Amino acid sequence: MRNTINILMTGLAALSLMACQAEDSNRAGVSGEIKSAGTAAIGGPFTLIDTAGQTVSEADLLGKPHLVYFGFAYCPDICPTALQKLGAAQTLLKDAGDDIGYVLITVDPERDTPEKLAQYVAFDPFPTGLRGFTGTLEQIDVVKSAYKIYTQKASTDGGELVSGSTDYTIDHSDIIYFMGADGQFVDFFAARSTPQDIALKVRQELMASQK
Repeated sequence: MRNTINILMTGLAALSLMACQAEDSNRAGVSGEIKSAGTAAIGGPFTLIDTAGQTVSEADLLGKPHLVYFGFAYCPDICPTALQKLGAAQTLLKDAGDDIGYVLITVDPERDTPEKLAQYVAFDPFPTGLRGFTGTLEQIDVVKSAYKIYTQKASTDGGELVSGSTDYTIDHSDIIYFMGADGQFVDFFAARSTPQDIALKVRQELMASQK
């Protein structure tokens, strides 16, 4: 089992490390089924703040499956693409889309205040009911570690990053995690996954849970 988990995590790293800058638009929405065996050590305890300023934890994601994405409000390309993909999947799921929770956890807590995230998650192409979580740098580090998320600050112009500057972007893992109603990892979707891929997997999980 440990070897299986290591193989899966290596695959996650290889498939998902993306810079939050312009990329080939033809990549998004390309179908690509991802198969894995075993259960990956993804997810775990965290304490964060939602857009209303209320404390939330992993317990708030229990009771129904969730699609969880790590990104940030100032991300110019990859994050909006992923979140619009979730919105399209929600539309494909129709009424079943209400049986899934949708969460954006920021990787940029220095700029993503609850107020900023509240405005961002309300964008129309994103899934209805999308929740935004932020927190302190330490709190975000904990949840990134739990979900095996890579991040790296980078200058927007490719030059040297100036300490204290707010003019930066963040390279980060481009993964949508599918977590079960029990809080356990079910599957993940990478940049090549389509809304149809996501909707199909979600339907399968919902049907399996009803048996």
